[in-house]
Amino acid sequence: MQGMDWRRPAVAAVVMACGACASVSELGPEDFVEANRVTEEIVVAELPAPAGGTELLAQDDPELAEAVRQFQETGRAPIVRKPGFVRFPYGERQPILYCKPLRVCDIQLQAGESVLNIALGDSERWIASKMESGPAEGREPHVIVKPTEFDISTNLVITTDRRVYHLGLISTQEEKGGYFRSVRFYYPQETVQRWADAAASVREVVHNEREREVARLPLVNPEGLNFAYRIEGDRVPWRPVQAFDDGTRVFIQMSGAMRATEAPALFVRAHGEDQALVNYRLRGRYFVVDKLFSQAVMVLGVGGNQKRITVTRLPRETRR
Repeated sequence: MQGMDWRRPAVAAVVMACGACASVSELGPEDFVEANRVTEEIVVAELPAPAGGTELLAQDDPELAEAVRQFQETGRAPIVRKPGFVRFPYGERQPILYCKPLRVCDIQLQAGESVLNIALGDSERWIASKMESGPAEGREPHVIVKPTEFDISTNLVITTDRRVYHLGLISTQEEKGGYFRSVRFYYPQETVQRWADAAASVREVVHNEREREVARLPLVNPEGLNFAYRIEGDRVPWRPVQAFDDGTRVFIQMSGAMRATEAPALFVRAHGEDQALVNYRLRGRYFVVDKLFSQAVMVLGVGGNQKRITVTRLPRETRR
């Protein structure tokens, strides 16, 4: 009848017809053939690799990552102090280094960065030179600074192929807590931008993959769909939410929880007792079976832990 939605009455018909169907335990292995899953290669765009190594994203240092998050929330980046070195946020303030005669202050820059020039305000009483450490593919540049007298100060400018560093230098006589043996930097503004770019890339990949999943589903005529299927079996997270066919293929819509679990195996009793090879594909949350079947069993696990779901196509007279 025109104007009526015949799919909803089909749900009630499914429930009433359950008593006439055989349970899974009554079916022998000869009743079903295992459907063959057709694997389709899906090309997913790779996320861009972070420039400047993993240090830029603070992935290997929880304290550093927390400092960047603090900057992200408050706009202020703290100085990170650890035994043996101090790490300054680049671009937030001019770092002040406390050095001592007969000792060197080691200023370590970003891995892969190349030092171009070093300029001291007082080149007579301060000495500065550059060094490198690490393997060839990830060299870390260093600038070594040393005063020749106590109680003097100056400034230092370091230019690299990535940025310019401005530092203040003070020569101190303090024995404890005043001497900076090693100084490093982190880059909160660049890191926050990298995090934002990575999040945007992930959202784009997920969006594109969802569009591809929809595009890969076969075209169907909504008016010709048959929803007269019954689903029964164990209460499992991956239990299908519905099944229907378009006259040639069966679509089994799985629960969204199936993404977090292994997809079950599919065993099919083909329509008309046809035991020929049956292929199926996973398209997003759908099992798409290439031919009609009278009954299918979805199985996950082994032995006593095996879980089963039965999907039964109802007789023609129940499809109203």
